[in-house]
Amino acid sequence: VKSDYQIEIDITPNRSDACSHYGVARDMYAWLVRHGKKTSLHRPLCDSFKVDNHDLDIDVEVEDAAKCPRYCAVTVKDCEVKESPAWLQDHLRDIGLRPINNIVDITNYIMFAYGQPLHCFDADMVKGRKVIVKSLPDGTPFTTLDGTEHKLSSEDIIICNSEEAMCIAGIYGGKGSGTYETTRNILFESAYFNPTSIRKSARRHGLSTDASFRFERG
Repeated sequence: VKSDYQIEIDITPNRSDACSHYGVARDMYAWLVRHGKKTSLHRPLCDSFKVDNHDLDIDVEVEDAAKCPRYCAVTVKDCEVKESPAWLQDHLRDIGLRPINNIVDITNYIMFAYGQPLHCFDADMVKGRKVIVKSLPDGTPFTTLDGTEHKLSSEDIIICNSEEAMCIAGIYGGKGSGTYETTRNILFESAYFNPTSIRKSARRHGLSTDASFRFERG
């Protein structure tokens, strides 16, 4: 039998930094330092990250920089999609999430740990090896991962490949945009979207996700 603690906090709309464990810890750290308490804070570092090769390059093109000021992606080859290790599953269940697979689970772990929503694609399903961030014409049909068909607005920001839409940016992935047991190559997306745009699109389509909750708050 193991014991644990849970701390529940209410988040006001202006405190997007408090939508993650690190953000809350940083706020607590600031208070403790301000009041003369000796403490330390682990800061996430990415200094050692480097690109190993360019065997799986996927081009990124942002057509609407006002709605998507920054879009980053990295590919990882020869992955094995399987059940996550027990420690990761336990951490996710502790915060009310259902483990899915190691790829999806690590993106959820990062989002709740550091506040940055991520999305993972099967890189081999990104047609034309190109990601285009743009709007599509009013009424364009789009089916989300849950099987529901939506009619897109020209105000929505959409993540597309060279032929079709893959995601409603910052809100919901489309059918075929995720990872599967047969997936071997992964494209990880990390982006910043205009909060007002995401909020309006989420309301327009009646969608609310952990990702949109954070993007709406900047």
